[in-house]
This record gives sequence, structure tokens and C-alpha cells, in this order.
Amino acid sequence: MSRKKINYIKKVNIYKPEFPLWAMILFKTIFITFIICCAVVAVFSFVYVCTPVDGPSMIPTLNAQCYDEEGNLIEGSSNDSVYINRFGAADYGDIIVAKSPVDGKYVIKRLIAKEGDKVAVVAITNEIFPANRTYKVMLIKSGQSEVEILDEPYLEEGTSLYQTYNNFTNYRSLNPERFTQIDVGNYGQVYFLTLNDGEFFYLGDNREDSRDCAEYGPNTENNYVGRVDIIVHESENHFSQIFLYFWHLIFG
Repeated sequence: MSRKKINYIKKVNIYKPEFPLWAMILFKTIFITFIICCAVVAVFSFVYVCTPVDGPSMIPTLNAQCYDEEGNLIEGSSNDSVYINRFGAADYGDIIVAKSPVDGKYVIKRLIAKEGDKVAVVAITNEIFPANRTYKVMLIKSGQSEVEILDEPYLEEGTSLYQTYNNFTNYRSLNPERFTQIDVGNYGQVYFLTLNDGEFFYLGDNREDSRDCAEYGPNTENNYVGRVDIIVHESENHFSQIFLYFWHLIFG
């Protein structure tokens, strides 16, 4: 007796409608835009912190519009804002945010020196007019012997470092053990402050009105908050400044 082979597989004709090309492109565009938006939100939620800047210590870089020529606060003026990269390591000349070792308040300043560096604020006498003195910041980077006189283009033209020099000299008189006297050729003997491991040294751009490391000495890495990546002046749009920052970061 022969058996018939039974085929249990049934062919089913499933109709699969095709989406028009324009609909597929629109769907992909919306999906990619959604992913980008999620990435931006994640970055600015976990990496960046936006905060307004208070005080005149970083004029003219920040809050220049808030104070008149005499240094008085202009009533009703708006402060500039900054975006702080909480995971960004700072380099020389970067603007940073830290907790002050004096009162624990947040300060925004310019990074001048890092651990292992030697830094000094010196008075340079004019040979022709000895009564006329200029004040400069000198730096010897860690592992080097070359003395660098800082060129600081971010300072307002005519800015005097007299107050910074006085603060630095007062700090040296209270902490002589932290200083080393080094012969700097034409500038004679200069007292340099040596930064220990984990220390950094910052100054405000408005040297005549800034409480900074020249007054109370180096700060420590446990007080470091982050590096300022984006500055938004009060008259500018936040989105446009963020877009320009990342555009230049990616494309140069």
C-alpha cells in the first residue's frame, strides 16, 4: 500500500505595500533629528552646566556691559553666561571655574599656571625713567628652565598689574617657604612661587578688581569645577553660540 506524501507547507501570498520614496526620506530625517536632539540633551545635561556670571573680575572678557568707566554697576544690566565643561581639563589661558579656598564661593578666572610650574608677578623698572614701573607675570613651566613673560591679549589695554603685584608680594611675605629666588638675567633676582602636585594658579582678567591666587595662593584640584567652553554675551542668542562653538570644534 503506497502512501501519499502530504505537503503541509502552504504558500501564502502576503501583500506588502511599498512606501513612497519621499515618505521613507522624511521618516529617516525625523529619526536622525530625534537621535541628534537626544544626544544634545544628554551632553548638555551631564557634561555642561550653564550659569550667569556675577561680578567685574573678568572684565573685559565677561560682563563688560554691566559696569561704567568708573567701575560702577549699571542698574538693570544683564550678565553674560557661560557653559562649563565639568569634565574638561584646562590648559594655559583657559577660563575656568573653581571654588575659592577662602570662602567656598564659585569663582571664574583665567588659568595661569599648573602643578609643577613656577610663577611670579614682578615689577620691571624703566631704565630711562626709574619711577615708571610696569608689572608682568613670569612663568617657568614644569620640567623647563626657560622663563616666559606672559603675553596676555585678553587684558584690556592699559590694565595695571600693580594691585596683583601687591597681593602677590603680601602673600610671599606670609609664606616665604613657598618661594624660590631665581636669577632672571636682565630682571635680576625674582621670587617664584612653586606649585605643588594638584595645585593650579589663576588670575582675573580685571587685575585691578579681582580676588584670586595672587592674594590667597594656589588652589587645589579638589576645588576645580570645570573649563568654560562657551561664552554667551547678554545680547547674543544661546543656541547660535552653541552651534558656532561645535561647528568650529568639528570643522575648525
